Amino acid sequence: MKRGRPLATRARSCQSLSVTPNGDAIKAIRTAQRLSIRALSLRTGLNRGYLSRLERGLIAHPGETKVAAIAAAMQVSTSAITHKETPT
Repeated sequence: MKRGRPLATRARSCQSLSVTPNGDAIKAIRTAQRLSIRALSLRTGLNRGYLSRLERGLIAHPGETKVAAIAAAMQVSTSAITHKETPT
């Protein structure tokens, strides 16, 4: 029994991403708002360790829904916490 999406589908979804998170901006906005990682975790439903790795730049493509959840939790636009990627 096969699990998950087929490899071709996963590859296409990674190529369709048009933004990458800006960990420095996420952390700067979070700390300016006096939000802890724990508080952001509670607001977004994302794991604290995941958010920490995202801020440190260890997660390159978290997915648009996660980036949108983080932006909404901090009440900023997604463009405030992302870098635009150029097509290769």
